[in-house]
Amino acid sequence: MRVLLICFALYACAEEKSQEKVRPGAAMDAEVFFTRGTALASEGRHTEAIDAYQQAAALAPNSAKIHYNLGNAYVRQLDYPSAMAAYQRVLALDSTHVSARHNLAAMYVKQLNYAQAIDEHRRVLSLDPGHLTTYYDLGYIYFLRGEYEEVEKLLQAGLDRDPTNASFYRLLGRTRLKELDFERAAVALTRAVELDSTDAAAYVDLAQVELKRREYAAAERAARRAIALDSLSKEAYFALANALKRLGRREESTEVLAQFRALDQQLDKIDDQLRMLGNAPDDHEARAQLGLLYTEQGRLIEAAEAYRLAVRLAPDSLRYRNNLGNLYLRLGQFAEAVAEYQAALSLDPEYVKAHYNLGQAYMRLQRFDEAVASLAEARRLAPEDAETHYFLGLLHARVGDYAKAAEMLTVAVAARPDWLDARQKLAVAYLKSGKIEESKRELEAIRQMKESGQYE
Repeated sequence: MRVLLICFALYACAEEKSQEKVRPGAAMDAEVFFTRGTALASEGRHTEAIDAYQQAAALAPNSAKIHYNLGNAYVRQLDYPSAMAAYQRVLALDSTHVSARHNLAAMYVKQLNYAQAIDEHRRVLSLDPGHLTTYYDLGYIYFLRGEYEEVEKLLQAGLDRDPTNASFYRLLGRTRLKELDFERAAVALTRAVELDSTDAAAYVDLAQVELKRREYAAAERAARRAIALDSLSKEAYFALANALKRLGRREESTEVLAQFRALDQQLDKIDDQLRMLGNAPDDHEARAQLGLLYTEQGRLIEAAEAYRLAVRLAPDSLRYRNNLGNLYLRLGQFAEAVAEYQAALSLDPEYVKAHYNLGQAYMRLQRFDEAVASLAEARRLAPEDAETHYFLGLLHARVGDYAKAAEMLTVAVAARPDWLDARQKLAVAYLKSGKIEESKRELEAIRQMKESGQYE
């Protein structure tokens, strides 16, 4: 189901003059914080953006644009009550602020308060009859209510203003599918993908319509295109599995259906966390679980934001800080990773994972002496860990201490005998340190591992 679009464009709002005494330079300082907030928000760092916007709002309390962006950041964090308060503050300052009213309507939809949402959307259209997004979003509310005649009226009004808007045709096609008018649904959805060939949702809808029309080859093509555009679209996998089954390709259908089920379970877990956070945005465990689920899907920027807020809500959690550091590491934000690992170690100096991960971050920053020190601490706490010894071996080899490198790599190989790369580096370390026979022994072990194919 399509989530209602919320406009996040920054508007140059007409601001009322503050009745409060504001110190000289406050407006300029507020603009600095506002600019910082927009930059952070553009990077998906909404927790920090909120801090910046709040500082800006404290300096310029009657700035509509600050409260508007603050509301948008709260939406991104699923903190809908705070978002609504921010949008209502904007409207108290400027009742003609179209985007704030539009986004407030979306918040009412989140609360399933469709009547209030409809009222706000109608006000938007009275203020700006050319606000195309509202024709779609208002139509979608009527679609959810099963009032298809109203949907058609609104979409036609939108198309009269912009006949090339693909989203109108997509919702029109979906409406006609609900009305069991499959031929006209196919026409509308075909037009939607002609206008926007990157809309995965439209291809999913088209695949479903083609299944109803028993055009199974066309359904397969549409479903595959949807998956190519959005590999996390579970509906696309389900449509593809059905199309393949109807085409008699049962083995392929079974494989795709298994993909659908795995993805369905994963997305259901995410939906569960989103619902929980919609009701309790300060639930740090739900935030962290959402971060973990996003990480599993490779959605690292979203995962990092979830963990940032989890850390904000529970700053003494070693796990949250370590996981956030790991995400920074994967995102290439090494200085931020170092800060999180150090914060974890300030809470528990014996936290072995943080010592190891801090060493990894220092290596990425080419701060090799500090990397050795961190990994040495990890080794003290976990004296048989293969990876810690492996990286210590590399670091000692880097400065020409091959005897020490061999000592470290020997422990790594003893812990993981099938680790081919560690053995290869151990053979080199032995050779460089003058231990010829030991190097030959490792080379023979490597040869046997390659012949048998039993190595990692």
